[in-house]
Amino acid sequence: MTPDLPPLAPAQVLAVGRNYAEHAAELGHEAPKAPLLFWKPIGSLVHGRCPLPRWPEGPTRIDYEGEIALVLDRHLGPGTPPLPEDAWRAVRSVAAAVDVSDRDLQKLEPQWVRAKGFHGACAVGEQAPRPADPEALRLDTWKNDVHVQSGRTAQLLFPFRDLLVYLHGFLRLYAGDVILTGTPAGVGPLAPGDRLRVVVGQDAPGAPLASLEVTFEEGPVVAPFRRSSAAPGL
Repeated sequence: MTPDLPPLAPAQVLAVGRNYAEHAAELGHEAPKAPLLFWKPIGSLVHGRCPLPRWPEGPTRIDYEGEIALVLDRHLGPGTPPLPEDAWRAVRSVAAAVDVSDRDLQKLEPQWVRAKGFHGACAVGEQAPRPADPEALRLDTWKNDVHVQSGRTAQLLFPFRDLLVYLHGFLRLYAGDVILTGTPAGVGPLAPGDRLRVVVGQDAPGAPLASLEVTFEEGPVVAPFRRSSAAPGL
């Protein structure tokens, strides 16, 4: 962590789905017309090692999604002061992140609590101060030292500034909260023992701004839901 940045301690983690057209296409979806939003529970966050749960339905496909994370520098939304003329100034820092997604459970359940909210479904690396130009960033992901994802913020369907203005109109977020901004094409399945490295940099050559390294391990066997007794009054 950069010394002049507060520790990462979000109250909420908001995520944007299908923010790169090529990623939407690789999943067989049309590009959305407005930001597709969902929550990552705070309890999904881990550091360094991510357990992959084993569900009672049997083996499922669990994918990595490398992302750029934004950390807010101020409260956002109804009841808060107007955004600055440049909405990008509402961001404190950026970080590399991983959104872990169970594709089979996404198809089974319209609410993604299990598919994207299990313990280990999110990791966020150390912060880097907000760069000057949010449209000149790049994201790269390596799985077991193989380069699997490369995207640039110039490709975003919903650029950062526009996204912040949109969220400010209806959603209450707080200083320190995290926004995961979507993943480029190249997502793929994970297995215990896999290593992932996500790097946020700038289009121009130079040192990376932020990075994250995660190792995935076999997680717990999740027991199926069972009713212990008849509900009261039945």
